[in-house]
Amino acid sequence: MKKIFFLPLFLFGLAFAQELNYSGSLTALAGAGLAEDNAGNFLAGQLAFDNTLKAYIGDSMFCLNAAIVADGTQSQSTNGISNFASDDGIFSIKLKEAYFDYNGGFWSVRAGRQIAAWGKADGIQVADILCPQDESNLIASTYKESRLGIDALRVSFMGNFFQSDLYWIPIFTPSTLPLAEKSVLRKVVFPDRYENFALNCPRKWNDFDLPGLKLENSEFAARVGFYFSKFDLSFYGFYGWDDLPFFSYNAVSKNEVVVTGTYKRMGMLGADAAIPMGDFVFRLETAFFPQRNIQTSAEWQAERQMEGLAFDGSKHCNQLVALAGFDWTPSGGWTITAQYIADAAFASKSKINKFDGSGQLVASWEEDPLDRKVYVHRASLTVEKTLLNESLTLSALAFLDLNDFSSATEFSAEYALTDAIKLGLVGNLFFKGIDGRDGLYGSYSGLTCLTLKGVVSF
Repeated sequence: MKKIFFLPLFLFGLAFAQELNYSGSLTALAGAGLAEDNAGNFLAGQLAFDNTLKAYIGDSMFCLNAAIVADGTQSQSTNGISNFASDDGIFSIKLKEAYFDYNGGFWSVRAGRQIAAWGKADGIQVADILCPQDESNLIASTYKESRLGIDALRVSFMGNFFQSDLYWIPIFTPSTLPLAEKSVLRKVVFPDRYENFALNCPRKWNDFDLPGLKLENSEFAARVGFYFSKFDLSFYGFYGWDDLPFFSYNAVSKNEVVVTGTYKRMGMLGADAAIPMGDFVFRLETAFFPQRNIQTSAEWQAERQMEGLAFDGSKHCNQLVALAGFDWTPSGGWTITAQYIADAAFASKSKINKFDGSGQLVASWEEDPLDRKVYVHRASLTVEKTLLNESLTLSALAFLDLNDFSSATEFSAEYALTDAIKLGLVGNLFFKGIDGRDGLYGSYSGLTCLTLKGVVSF
């Protein structure tokens, strides 16, 4: 039923439309690995046919945006809601948006699958937690392209200098995970082995403990934005579910561990600001997550299990994420963006007591339960230059993990043959940190690759 829910509504819009607008694109990707483990192997091979159809009736609009994807590397995964993939991972249908929109002047309503971007950050998630993401694609995929639609009712109120949006999201949409058997990213996120243990990881999206289809599992969100001549300011609130599951590691034998995943509730209060000054735009953004679930480490879970103590895939703690950055657009076709991102999780250590057979305490120690550092910070830098009457665009994007100094870099060159045809070359590079530590990006070092990209728009 979820797959055909929006079809009758959209067919009604087509039947009575006063104006129809269609646009689309055909995108081809072919990427080969450069790192030693995957040198010469195809890590990306996609052909995506994206379609957008809009039907206008007076002050109303019906919008449908869907894509059909053929993947030669068989890496397509489903989340059971918006991405519908074949069992072999070759084909998928992505229903990105399908909504009805009515504009009543100072108020409007939008019902159906929709995508909304929150926050002022560039290419990173701070307060932008309304829409889940497609986590199954890493190669030549932008942060903007990774957003998935949510099934929601949005009511908006608009004035001369403000807009407020209220959301009711009755159906939870999880992020898409790299579950396809031949996905190169699956081997990183869901490895078959860890040290001497065989890991029995989830294979399908419904292997996870998902929230049931009940009204009590609805999500709620609100945004209020103010637009002044000197600055823009927005406030956000969200109560719903984390888009990614929390993993529990259960040792069923000396050599096998069963991995399960559960989705849990979360809340968020956020704010952002954009302040233009000459050629600069300064951006600030923050998000506070009260008593958010944070993933616990496999080692901590194993220690608890060995001692016969209860353990969980997550632990509640307050989390604060903040960003400060700027955009600089000097003359000559240059655009430079720099950001600093800080993420703190305030968690207390767990105390473990060990007793002998008679119940006497023989040892006591404290363990850090989280599968992350208490304070994580990183920086990003984007440099873009247009040449040849804006026909050629060169860009470089770099993220640096300031804890372990792992890094991710993307270089790209895009040339517009015509307004409708673009060719590009993209290099994705991932590096381990100091002393070979994975940090935030080092675990992807085997996926360093070079990708050819072609886009035809119509």
